[in-house]
Amino acid sequence: MVRKIPVISLRDFEAKAKKPIMMKSLVSNIANGIEDDLESVNVAEIKNHDVIISVPKTEWKSGLEQAMDYYIEREEYEECSKIKKILKRL
Repeated sequence: MVRKIPVISLRDFEAKAKKPIMMKSLVSNIANGIEDDLESVNVAEIKNHDVIISVPKTEWKSGLEQAMDYYIEREEYEECSKIKKILKRL
């Protein structure tokens, strides 16, 4: 099975150094979660700590809204368009 979540260090997570990777993972994994009718999705794994960051279905909308704000701020409007389509499917 192909790993679908990024593995990041605790230091990078705390410093938000991998935010672009985390946002991309959040959006794509929520889209997959909708298709597969999952109750939660994994977004990242913290290296050497056996911690997996997961987002329950109840938080998907707010997570996608935060991702939308992130991509608007960076003027990445293609990603915003994808997020709008995903939000409509929720």
